[in-house]
Amino acid sequence: MPAALAAVLSAAIAGAFAAAAGHRMQQDPFRIQVQVEAVNLGVAVSDERGRFVSGLTADDFVVREDGIPQQISFFAAEAAPLTILVLLDASLSMRASLDYVKEAAATFVDRLWEGDRAMIGEFNDRVRFGGEFTDDRYRLVTNIMALDPLGPTALYDASILALERLYFADGDRKALLIFTDGDDSRSMGFGSEASAGDAIEAARLTDAVVYAIGFEGNGARVNKRFLRRLTEETGGQALFPERTGDLISSFARIEADVHAQYRLAYIPREAERDGEWREIEVSVRERRDLLARTRNGYYAFPTEE
Repeated sequence: MPAALAAVLSAAIAGAFAAAAGHRMQQDPFRIQVQVEAVNLGVAVSDERGRFVSGLTADDFVVREDGIPQQISFFAAEAAPLTILVLLDASLSMRASLDYVKEAAATFVDRLWEGDRAMIGEFNDRVRFGGEFTDDRYRLVTNIMALDPLGPTALYDASILALERLYFADGDRKALLIFTDGDDSRSMGFGSEASAGDAIEAARLTDAVVYAIGFEGNGARVNKRFLRRLTEETGGQALFPERTGDLISSFARIEADVHAQYRLAYIPREAERDGEWREIEVSVRERRDLLARTRNGYYAFPTEE
């Protein structure tokens, strides 16, 4: 995270992370307090066929905060190193497609660009992470191949804890890729302590772009609504392949998207730090045929004296 974006955790976040670790929440949904001087955005631009649009400049973009046009103070079109956490569903329902998932995830990390760092996480009713962020592809693939599905699904807890890991990780560009073939088992009493709303709030309040692959093969019942909301809050994407043969291509689509982003920053013109939500909208000037995706906004918490 850039030095200009000094960040602290509010007292309530401890309650949410404790809930995700397996303890009942005692507080309201948490907030990550970001003390904003400059607002940094990753922006993916695609045409009507979903293809990335290259060659744009800062003058092509229009950025609005709460409807007010903002002046872009930083722009970069070249790719920057990525810090990514690949979070894999390791619940019992994964057994039928396990080999295909391992192959697709291993291919994904093998395609990471020079300078990228990754971490593998797995979850069932508990969440486990494989060491630290690294560019060692052999170690990453080894962690993937050790995946051994068992138990129910704590999807919400896993999402929150993965976002926490990314929050404290180094790097200007961060992403979370979630793979799951089902829904949270919370409704049956064996899943997350945190709620879907807590996980959505975590996505809104971190600087990571969230992607998801919800695999619908083997009669899976994927929570599409949750995964779409989680990803759309951050400018990411959710894909729902129906065949194991589509898994590698789904991972490849996300790998291409996460590296094909423009980087923008602006200093908010309305700089009041009242802790309220600020909506962000990015568009391409005079090009209604192009879609620009970025995070939906941020909370403007007061800066420390």
